[in-house]
Amino acid sequence: MKPLSPTEALAKAAGLCAKGEHCAADITAKLMLWGIEDQDAGNIVNKLVEQGFIDETRYARAFINDKYRFAKWGRVKIEQGLRMKQIPSAVFKPLMDEVIDKEEYIQILCDLLKQKRKSLKEEDEYQLRAKLTRFALQRGFTYEEVLCNIDD
Repeated sequence: MKPLSPTEALAKAAGLCAKGEHCAADITAKLMLWGIEDQDAGNIVNKLVEQGFIDETRYARAFINDKYRFAKWGRVKIEQGLRMKQIPSAVFKPLMDEVIDKEEYIQILCDLLKQKRKSLKEEDEYQLRAKLTRFALQRGFTYEEVLCNIDD
C-alpha cells in the first residue's frame, strides 16, 4: 500500500472520527501507520480538533460511560485507560464524578462480587475473600470499595 498524502490522510481520519469517538493519540497512531510524517500528523490532528472531529472531553465522557456501564470497570482501571490514551487528568477527573452514578457503581461492584463468589469453589473463607478482593482490584475498584462491599 502506498503512503497517503497529508490531504488524503486528513480526509480518511475525518471519516474515521465521524464514525465514532477517537482521541488524538488514537488518530496520531493511525496516521503513523499510514506513513504520515510527525509534523504532518500533528497538523492533521490540530485541524481535526479545530473542526470538532476530535474532542478530548467528549471522548473521555464516552470512554468513562462505556467502561463502567458495559465493561464493568472500576475507577482506577478507567483512569489508567484514559492515561494510556494520553487524556490529561484535568480533562477526565471532573467527568468521573459527573458520569459515574455512585449507587449504580457500587451496585455493579456488588453484582460482580456475587457472580464471582458463585464461580469459586473455595472452602476456606479467608482464601475466598482474598480471591474476591484480587478479582475486584483487577477490575479497577479500590481496596476500600471492595472491603466495604465484599460481604454483601
